[in-house]
Amino acid sequence: MTQLSIRRGVTTAMIYLIAIGFGLFSLTRLNIDLYPKLEFPMLAIITQYTGVGPNDLETVITRPIEEVCASVENVKTVSSTTQQGLSLIMIEFSWGTDMNQAEIDVRNNLEYIRDYLPQDASDPMVFAFDVSSQPILYLTLSSPDLSQAELRYIGEHDLEPRLERIPGVASASTMGGMKREIKVFADPMRMRAHNISLQQITGALQAANLQIPSGMVDNDRLEFSVNTAGQFTSVEQIASTSVATYNGAVIRVSDVARVEDGFTEQRQRVWNNNKPAVMVILQRQSDANSVTVCREVAKRMPAIEKELPSGVKVETMMDLSKFITQSMSNLTSTAWQAVLLTFLVLLFFLRNIRSALIVAVSIPVSVVTTFAVMDQAGLTLNIISMAGLALSIGMLVDTSIVVLESIFRHHDDKKEKLREAANNGTQEVGMAVTASTLTTLVVFIPVLFVPGMAGMLFRDMVITICFSLTISLVVSLTLIPLLASRILRIQKNLNPNGMAMRANRVISEWLDRLHTAYARALTGAMNHKKSVLAATFFAFILAVVWMFTAGGDFIPKTDNGFLAVSVDRSPGTSLEAMDKSMQELSQILKEKIPEADNIYANFGQGEGIMALFSSQNSAEGDVTIRLKERKDRKRSVFEIQDDLREELNSLPDMEVKFADRGEQLFSGADIIVKIFGHDLQKSEALANELEAKLEKITGIVSITSSIRKATPELRIDLDRQRIADLGLSAAQIGQVVSTSILGSTVTQFRDGGDEYDIKLQLDKKFRTSKEDLENILIMTPTGSQIPLRAISTIAYTKAPRAILREDQERIVTLGIDISGRDLRRVTADVKKAMKEVSLPRDFRTEIGGTAEDQQESFMYLGLALMVAILLTYMVMASQFESLVDPFTILFTVPLSMIGVAFGLMVTGTDMSVMALVGVVMLVGIVVNNGIVLVDKINQLRQEGLGLEAAIQEAGRVRMRPVLMTAMTTILGMFPLAIGSGESGETWAPMGRAVMGGMTVATVLTLVVVPIIYYYMEFIGSRANRFRKAREQRRLEKGIVHAEE
Repeated sequence: MTQLSIRRGVTTAMIYLIAIGFGLFSLTRLNIDLYPKLEFPMLAIITQYTGVGPNDLETVITRPIEEVCASVENVKTVSSTTQQGLSLIMIEFSWGTDMNQAEIDVRNNLEYIRDYLPQDASDPMVFAFDVSSQPILYLTLSSPDLSQAELRYIGEHDLEPRLERIPGVASASTMGGMKREIKVFADPMRMRAHNISLQQITGALQAANLQIPSGMVDNDRLEFSVNTAGQFTSVEQIASTSVATYNGAVIRVSDVARVEDGFTEQRQRVWNNNKPAVMVILQRQSDANSVTVCREVAKRMPAIEKELPSGVKVETMMDLSKFITQSMSNLTSTAWQAVLLTFLVLLFFLRNIRSALIVAVSIPVSVVTTFAVMDQAGLTLNIISMAGLALSIGMLVDTSIVVLESIFRHHDDKKEKLREAANNGTQEVGMAVTASTLTTLVVFIPVLFVPGMAGMLFRDMVITICFSLTISLVVSLTLIPLLASRILRIQKNLNPNGMAMRANRVISEWLDRLHTAYARALTGAMNHKKSVLAATFFAFILAVVWMFTAGGDFIPKTDNGFLAVSVDRSPGTSLEAMDKSMQELSQILKEKIPEADNIYANFGQGEGIMALFSSQNSAEGDVTIRLKERKDRKRSVFEIQDDLREELNSLPDMEVKFADRGEQLFSGADIIVKIFGHDLQKSEALANELEAKLEKITGIVSITSSIRKATPELRIDLDRQRIADLGLSAAQIGQVVSTSILGSTVTQFRDGGDEYDIKLQLDKKFRTSKEDLENILIMTPTGSQIPLRAISTIAYTKAPRAILREDQERIVTLGIDISGRDLRRVTADVKKAMKEVSLPRDFRTEIGGTAEDQQESFMYLGLALMVAILLTYMVMASQFESLVDPFTILFTVPLSMIGVAFGLMVTGTDMSVMALVGVVMLVGIVVNNGIVLVDKINQLRQEGLGLEAAIQEAGRVRMRPVLMTAMTTILGMFPLAIGSGESGETWAPMGRAVMGGMTVATVLTLVVVPIIYYYMEFIGSRANRFRKAREQRRLEKGIVHAEE
């Protein structure tokens, strides 16, 4: 391959130009997104039953759905949250499950029980989790002149259709404001006087609002369709609808009720910068480019605003594309910095700009060509894949450095012509660089099979690194020798007083001194082998101890420019009271956070899919603060949280905590303690006891109990014997009570092409107290009416705000958020506290949340590390055709662990999933220097040099390429290890782990590996002598026996 590429130079150049062209074309086709295409093996089922409490909802909706879903194939866990008016069931499947088939199976099972669910409940809605379906743009509508109802109408009828016509927009949905609704407020006093029931009013309105097709009329010339137009055309017609006839008089709706053209009862409110607003949320199509879609919306928005009523202002509350763009720009800048540092390292060691450019050309060629492979593989440009490219920058030149250094030696030392040197030099190290690249590639194979969040996140990064490294290997074996044979020239006849020559002399002198110092160090180490090995072993033990005892986190949180605050008031707090509290909190946040650009508040019941992410209680809400860009503020998101936490915790009648906007990707709180048991009172007592112990643990800043606050409830206990005697049923009574208090939609009113609900319920003044509830009239089959108190007992009680279940068992959770201390240590303290609590029979506790994700990811990545070491050994054994040499080289891995521990400890970085992935990467990187060194020792020994002489000479010859490849990798990681800019905190642990491990491993490889090689050869030679002596003795014994 090398010889052909040199001989057919033009052909080789054309092939690479074509590859680069495809790469640049593919770059324009790649979608830009924040995360890769993450397919969570989860489904959500949402069922709304407005006005029904958690206890009843659990019985009639949640449990039946759980039972049929648990039988679906590959279900791992079924968990649910049942709260006022809402049942949310989450089904987690095993990784690798076909989610399309799983969704079909779930829908089929739901069909079996659909007829058994309450008729007034919504149909269960099934949603598949898809990160790409998350909202990418939040817009707010406000106007000083228009009402909330008018703004809502503009959002739904004017803005939504225009936005949905923009290419790439999947849907636009409006939240907040009020909807028009025709209210029929019944008066129980007048109903009793006319002996009219709610069921009669419902039937009358439904019968009077019909359009009935009545056939065709043919007059021999024309044919006419006949339609009986019986639909309401005005609110007055609704009021004049006949309900019944009493003593010859017609009783109309207006005689027993008040009809009002009003609005739905507001259950959700939106505030933008302390002003009422309506929010419009945009979701993109799954194959659309988030950045392109948001830019297109911004481009068209001025024209759209002009078409809206005067005074309506549309503002961008949150634009996900900005964080994506900033993160990508930061990673691109990191990559360019890595390229520059790598080039400077090459220039420093090679002292020849042509040589440095020849090696450096492998970076753009490999990266650009990788874009074409990414496009064909269906990958996107996201922070994960871009981080893979940034990580690989320093490694892309490793094989090219070794090849070019070999070409140099053949040209300088063996006086070969450039073309001959290019071919022979590449052939000499071809197998070594191929094996070294394979060792780097195989370590990533186990990461691809890591299940869970870690494996899913790192898939794009691993694939990108593997693509680019494979291409760089081909480049080093074809393009590098071609360029070397054509344009490489050794610098001669330079001006001895020129700047270039002076710099050359300084670098040469420095490298000569480094060679001399290394030779002395290696000689000293060889003379004190046991001491060096003992010291190294001791350092390794200390590193391992530190790793197992140091702090540990899952994935470092990043400053995304948004601050999220969740608010919780006492159950039963009205929407009006919550409104006032949210305004006060927003004002405090505005004063305390000068970095705030926008403050948005949302509270009340979420609508549709947003019910997944919103509360269903008027006493709960969220505040989102959009901060100024990172460069325009001094404090990070985390510093602002720490500065405000104590003050917000002291607010009266309000529980305020900070939330992570990205936590829906993971498992919510940092640590979740789950208490399993059916008796909620006992579970609450256990939770309170445990919470008191947890509050004493350092690092815990907030604890949220799922059962701490109960919701006030009026409970109706029916006298079943009495209602049976009257010929009534519990369902009939429940329907009357529901219509009286909650109201029911009896029919629709059409106006100008739009359709509005007609809702029947008791007038507000007749449904405000327990006495009003007792006075609700129930009509018996005989036509008489009796009050509800005559057939039931009504009492004040308390119900849990939400009932949580997991695998069809009730649970109570304690959500724990931490700050100022690592997750691993806090989790260990939490487990100790859990053991101190005595559990009743049939009760148990478990740990969940991010802590569970961390433990699972650490376990699988630990297994991946062991498999990576095994695969690396196998590749090296195949290269060397030896079982001993690969074992010798593998000692570079524990040497790197010393550096990892040192690097993380010096920078104050906790061991995290990112750092652990860096450790896995190191397995394939650090052995490359060992391969180059051991391969040279073997070559020199085959040429006749003695063991120690070969070791000394190999160290001298390979020191420069070892240092060059190490320095390019180390400095290539440096911009990433700094962790500056958007999403920089995420990747810093990985960069620091690789930098620390590579630095220490490089130094120790040049000293310790020769000693280990020496001992391996010494043990091997002694074993050979022993084996030969044993065979000789056997031979002699055989001769003696033959003579006898």
